[in-house]
Amino acid sequence: MIQIPTQENCTKGRDGGICGYCRQAVKQRLDHNPNTDFQSFAERYWLPKTEAASRTVPYHFSYRVRVAVELLLDEHSGWPYSFSTLQRRLETALKLSPELSNDATSLHGLRATAASYHAGRGLDLPALRAMFGWEDITTARQYLNVDGAMTRRALDSIHQ
Repeated sequence: MIQIPTQENCTKGRDGGICGYCRQAVKQRLDHNPNTDFQSFAERYWLPKTEAASRTVPYHFSYRVRVAVELLLDEHSGWPYSFSTLQRRLETALKLSPELSNDATSLHGLRATAASYHAGRGLDLPALRAMFGWEDITTARQYLNVDGAMTRRALDSIHQ
């Protein structure tokens, strides 16, 4: 299980301080809280967007995912890079794939693909909501397109 905390100090910036992603989030918070200084928010970053985003995410369902997560844990004790690094790596991969345009996908698009995949495999709304950390069940509902195959799997699971 991957535990996403309610708060964790970000030290993934170049100087050991907060990374660019957290710095941008702090600046956005300052726009809504003009009587607060940058450092008081920066000391509390990283924060998930919502309370529901703090969660435990299982990854036992896929051998490939297990191997990748365990490698990160063994080699680095977790993901050693910033969110910006993920974005740069995706951009590099897209540039190296001549058949795809540079805007063919995004990290958010890959997350949506994972949500659609799990919904298509039959993960129900509450579990989908918990896995992806959505506060509102309607967000999960948009990934759940019930089709004949899903109906068949659901019927098979309750009538076996």
